Parts: sequence; structure tokens; C-alpha cells
Amino acid sequence: MTIQDLGSIGELIAALATLITLAYLALQLRQNTSALKSQTFQQSSMDMSLTANSISSDGELAKIVIKAEKGLHGLAPEEKVRFHFWMLVAVRRFESIYIQALYGSIEKERIEGFETSILSLLSNVGFEWWETTKSAFSKDFIYYADKNISSGKYKSAIHPS
Repeated sequence: MTIQDLGSIGELIAALATLITLAYLALQLRQNTSALKSQTFQQSSMDMSLTANSISSDGELAKIVIKAEKGLHGLAPEEKVRFHFWMLVAVRRFESIYIQALYGSIEKERIEGFETSILSLLSNVGFEWWETTKSAFSKDFIYYADKNISSGKYKSAIHPS
């Protein structure tokens, strides 16, 4: 066997090692992407749970949200402020989830429950609030929310049936 033959065998081994390394890196990348999506979903779920928990653990806030269903005009000034900031937090959290779905960090199917909750809220209790506050959100999100609200398919998520 000549030195040239040994060199060719060495090149073949190096090429195989490179292919094995690339396959390993592809597997690691896939696992990392999956873990990142899972982590993003978990954080989104926790954020939305905090929004719901604020209502379930604060009777006064729950009363304000129920009152707001009849219109913001029926709320006292301090109730309007509490309602405004609660809605701002709730909708901003969902806007973040919506954007994560656009980026592909969360699969669209995974956010359907969040979507139903927020769009039901905006379609009913928060409709008047949304109309006066939506300029605080991104244009893409405003278009998305308005399109879904106008569809008429979202019912109140505030009062369980």
C-alpha cells in the first residue's frame, strides 16, 4: 500500500467523521429547538395563568370585570383604572404569545385555548376598552384581533355556562 493509498483512506475516514458530526449536530439542534418551544409554551401558559389567577384571587377585581360587561360608563374612576390595567396586562401577554407563534417559537395549535379566552374577552367585556386602547398594540396584532372579533364567533369567557 502506498502513501497515496493511505492518504485516500485517511480522507475517507475524515469525510465519514464529518458526516457523523453533522448528523449529531442536526440531532442536537432539533432537540434544542423542541426544548425551546416547550419552554416558551410553559412560560406563556404561566403568564396566562397569572392573568386568570388575578381574577380568581381578587373578588373586587372579579366584580369590576362583571360590571364592565355592561359598559365602562358604569365603572367608578378607580374601577376603570383597575380594569384598564388588568386588560392591558392580559392582552399584552396574549400579544406576546401571538408574536411567538408568528416567529415559530410556539405552534399555532398550542395557543388555541389562549386565543379563545382573549378574543372572547375582547369581543364582549373588553370590546369598548379595545376600541379605545388598541393603538397601544402592534399593527399586526390589531389587525388579527379586529378580524377575529368581527367574525362574531367568540362568546363571553367570563361567565362559565
